[in-house]
Amino acid sequence: MEALTQILRDIGVEADDIRADVRLRADLALDSTETASLELELERRFGVKVDLWDAKDFSLSELGALIEAAA
Repeated sequence: MEALTQILRDIGVEADDIRADVRLRADLALDSTETASLELELERRFGVKVDLWDAKDFSLSELGALIEAAA
């Protein structure tokens, strides 16, 4: 979760907004550039391809669980 938090901070999300239960689109309102950057960084750092454009609006804890499961 710490690495995921750092990625989000690197793309411009305020540290106070980052909690396990927040959703990427509904709560953090990531724009298309931020979403693409997050996808690319997840693949680069963890070797995980996650489709952040589908109907599922991942929470940070769900995203963290996907990363852990793939590792």
